[in-house]
Amino acid sequence: MSALAWYLRFSGRAVSGSDRAFDQGRQGEQRAAFESHGIVVTPQDGSGLTAQHTALVVSTAIEGDSPEILQARALSVPVLHRSELLAAIASERKTIAVAGTSGKSTVTGMVWQVLDAGGLAPSLITGANLPSLTERGLPGNAFAGNATDPGKPNEPGWLVIEADESDGSLVRYHPEVAVLLNIEKDHQEIDALMPLFRTFRIQSKRAVIHQTDFRCLSLKKQGDVFFDEHSAAGVSVVDPVFEEWSVSFRWEGVAFEVPVPGRHNLENALAALAVGRMLGIAPEACARGLRAFRGVERRYVRVGEANGITVVDDFAHNPAKVKAALETAKGLAFKQNRRVLAIFHPHGFAPMKLIGRDMMEAAATVLGPEDKLYLPEIYYAGGTADKSISSADLVAHLNRITGRETGIFLESKDAVLAAVAATARPGDFVISMGARDPALGDFAKLLFQAIADAG
Repeated sequence: MSALAWYLRFSGRAVSGSDRAFDQGRQGEQRAAFESHGIVVTPQDGSGLTAQHTALVVSTAIEGDSPEILQARALSVPVLHRSELLAAIASERKTIAVAGTSGKSTVTGMVWQVLDAGGLAPSLITGANLPSLTERGLPGNAFAGNATDPGKPNEPGWLVIEADESDGSLVRYHPEVAVLLNIEKDHQEIDALMPLFRTFRIQSKRAVIHQTDFRCLSLKKQGDVFFDEHSAAGVSVVDPVFEEWSVSFRWEGVAFEVPVPGRHNLENALAALAVGRMLGIAPEACARGLRAFRGVERRYVRVGEANGITVVDDFAHNPAKVKAALETAKGLAFKQNRRVLAIFHPHGFAPMKLIGRDMMEAAATVLGPEDKLYLPEIYYAGGTADKSISSADLVAHLNRITGRETGIFLESKDAVLAAVAATARPGDFVISMGARDPALGDFAKLLFQAIADAG
């Protein structure tokens, strides 16, 4: 939602909006940023909506009886879902829509950097902040580039978006290029996801497809371009080197260095290179773009190191992401096997019923005898929920699989923080994982401070 607001404002439109967190006195820094750029913030009680508004745009999280929705209906102001507005914006541009269960935000950022380095002056609407933008004093999740293609002035400019499947909105997009990363059970079962991705691919002119994901590959068409962990657009990677905080390799005879770690990020970079090749961007420009990529907010971000202990914050919240984050923390890509103290913050009772056990099973494939996985109770965002599952159930499942006390359940975040700070020793990697809960970024900072103070 904030990315849409920023994009519209930077495109010269008048924007206003509301947020429960602002009404509760939280996230004051973000509110101040909006207001400093002329985005009007109003209470979420309907009082800010008038008949002069073009539309009321809502996210999936907004209930149908919200005061603003009721006010919009009373005033005959159209009510649009977030994805309807994004689809309308995308229809005005040559759009690259990045879709998949895992890796969307990272690949969206990488693709935008590649197009930017290639001189295409692209716009961006994504779900997480890019430090390469925030370092320039800009909002990190949106950018308004050229309205026209610099190389083809009679054609619209390029827009890179993150296309979400979780709420079914994927079918609203008709992009110039679809990027299909993976299709896995997350918010929905596979049987519900495949029709969404199939429609999305049918509505896309061209596609870049992960060729070792059999579900993605089943959607291929003639003229598509492919990537995997070893190649992009039919060209193999040479000499991949995995370092603590980066990946380097050669492709098309050009040296690449990407300042994010892990095998999954090599694959993400190759997805972006496949897009670059499809659009005719020179490998040297692609290399500049990926070198300028600074990662994505809360995607394996190093919080700090104290007393020989490294603390990392990560957005991992499904089985594939949890496994990738834990493998990276253990240093397996560069032949390390250090002790990991991991924390997973379960988000929502329904998601945990759907994939909670799968996440524990994914973690069990990586965690060794000395590693630990701490879980506080499931995060409750409000509303109606069937609370018949607990983090304690997930921990019990993990421990049954490993046959030892790999998992530890503690009721609160504070209890987890204290336990990890007391247990960590020099050489350990401590990683905090989870999504949805807006307090997790601050939790990682508090965890680092507690570890530093314990030394």
